[in-house]
Amino acid sequence: MQRILCVALLITALACQTKPKQETAAAAPAEDSAAILAKRPGPDAPRTAADRLVRALYFEHSKKQNPLLERKDRALIDQFFTKSLADQIWQDATSQPGKLNRTKNNPLFMAPAEEVKKMWVEPGAVAGTRAVVYVTFEQKAKPQELRVTMEQQAGRWRISDIRYPDGKQLTELL
Repeated sequence: MQRILCVALLITALACQTKPKQETAAAAPAEDSAAILAKRPGPDAPRTAADRLVRALYFEHSKKQNPLLERKDRALIDQFFTKSLADQIWQDATSQPGKLNRTKNNPLFMAPAEEVKKMWVEPGAVAGTRAVVYVTFEQKAKPQELRVTMEQQAGRWRISDIRYPDGKQLTELL
């Protein structure tokens, strides 16, 4: 009898519980807005898939498997860059001599690799299918900044251009 009473009380208690608060409307995707992209997110802004791709490029591939130094297999280039930029990078990498000086400077920074110190990737500003991610590094004890513009292609983030500290862009150099 006590068991039946306990089960009945348990069922009653569960039936009386309030449901967790649910969102009434799904969040609408943000529009492609230049105003949103112009605002820099703070350091505690949530991480996005866009800035995670840039982090992977700059931290994992900047020294060993730099896609901008790749001349044998285009797959690594396609993993990070939009199709149009990947085409330009591949064309330049396989032509002799290419427009981009890959021997003197690391094309990810447009600086000699040994001069690049203390690098960090800030959270990205995302507006619909476009994003901007800033990469900061020290060169000769002076802070330098890169502006990485991105686009979503087939649901994945890809880099469409890099603006270097001197104001030049990767697309202009290729």
